[in-house]
Amino acid sequence: MPASPWSRDLKSSARLIAGASTGSGAGLLLSAGLEITLEPGTKTYWRTPGDSGVPPHFDWSGSTNLAEVTVRWPAPMRFPDGNGFSIGYKHAVILPLDIVARDPAAPVVLALKLDYAVCEQVCIPAKAEASLRLGAGPAADPALGERIERSRDLVPTREAQGLGLKVTGIDRSGPRPVALLTAIVSTNDGTVDLFAEGPDSRWALPLPDALDDDGPVRRFRLDLDGVPRGADPLTQPLTFTLVAGARAIETTLTLS
Repeated sequence: MPASPWSRDLKSSARLIAGASTGSGAGLLLSAGLEITLEPGTKTYWRTPGDSGVPPHFDWSGSTNLAEVTVRWPAPMRFPDGNGFSIGYKHAVILPLDIVARDPAAPVVLALKLDYAVCEQVCIPAKAEASLRLGAGPAADPALGERIERSRDLVPTREAQGLGLKVTGIDRSGPRPVALLTAIVSTNDGTVDLFAEGPDSRWALPLPDALDDDGPVRRFRLDLDGVPRGADPLTQPLTFTLVAGARAIETTLTLS
């Protein structure tokens, strides 16, 4: 079966879709996607939701023959949400899934219980359940497999020609440090934005503020708020996602 039935909630629907496998034996990697559709005017959240919102929570415990599943995240966008800004998607999205079987010679039954949120004027909790049998070989439905791969193309890479990010200074004049970062982009990349994440879920860093809105050099200011008690934000590795139009990179930087 190329896709699970849709699991529908008040403002959204979700399902699992199957892709093509790669490799063989111990190197076999199965591919799938979590597809979420949204009613017009609604939004759902990225792994780090921003000033408000709820990140998705994935429960794979009902699966069989599953060793590991990795969720890949297409580049998100920032949007107004209440008194601040949140991070996520304002349209249908497919989250690509990389799946490793315990026994590569047997199929995987991927079973998901998903908790997420959909926001319009207010945010409503949503739930979905889906199950899909996956095996080695080409995608059961080539069109669905191609859609997963197109979504993979939107996942930030470690490097991209003409995209870069570096720390250019630390302002210590206020009550807490402020990091100054400079991004290098192409002039035809479109909308440019930057997102910051700490080493673990205890961190709640704010969204960086853009200091420029044009040109190939963009400066950002990151107030190092939302840091766990006792942690030094200048010595911990932080993850930055730089989005420039349809391209994006993810990089890890230490500020000091």
